[in-house]
Amino acid sequence: MASIPRYQEIADDLRRRLAAGEWPVGTALPGISDLQDEYRVPGLNTIRQAQGVLVDEGLLSPVQGRGTFVTALPGAPGDPATLKQALGDLRVALATTQTALNRVMRHLD
Repeated sequence: MASIPRYQEIADDLRRRLAAGEWPVGTALPGISDLQDEYRVPGLNTIRQAQGVLVDEGLLSPVQGRGTFVTALPGAPGDPATLKQALGDLRVALATTQTALNRVMRHLD
């Protein structure tokens, strides 16, 4: 059985800490090097990957030169509001993908 990648473990822990209220919406997470020390990982990329997971989930937003900020808190599994938001995000992604696919198809005809 494959083990969970370290960046995923860190993402899971950061998500847990967000849900516990350690960093409210609008606040900045500690810097990447601080998190690197805290989680005892040798490279910055592991922390960046972990944060990237949470950026993709809409929980964090990086701001160049300022840090990574909390934009939302994780909802409880099965939470209707969380599911509704995820469905809305999926609809937007599908519409964007369909538009791009249509553009490619027009060039192939």
